[in-house]
Amino acid sequence: MDEERRLFVPDRLPAHESGLRRMLADADGTEYQAFQSLAEAKDDPDGVVILEGDDGGQIYLVAPAALVACSEDVLRQLLLDIDARVWADATMARVYFEKRQRGTEVAGGMGGAVVGAEPWIHPELRDLEWLIREILSGDRSRLAD
Repeated sequence: MDEERRLFVPDRLPAHESGLRRMLADADGTEYQAFQSLAEAKDDPDGVVILEGDDGGQIYLVAPAALVACSEDVLRQLLLDIDARVWADATMARVYFEKRQRGTEVAGGMGGAVVGAEPWIHPELRDLEWLIREILSGDRSRLAD
């Protein structure tokens, strides 16, 4: 086969990176940095935690990593509990740890989100906000407790 006629096959995306936000950054020529763990995100002053469903079609929560006292396992369970109420397809739900400065947008469906000094919780989840904040602070382990 002629080399010029070969199909472009992109590199496989690392599991810790959001396909949506990586693609947007690449298209814009901007930097995208994802961390592999909560600990790595906490080590960076701009580290954030992002909980999303529908493969980025719904952003549920964006929180400064420094404010997250619970474990990664508890974050993943929180994501599953939220997703079960909102989207109900755990195969499309992800927790990401990214570098994002305060005031910047987090691309995603349902209007995306904005990084703030406090956790941003999607307006459709306001009735769960105090429970979510208790989980993030380490005072609670599940929404259903």
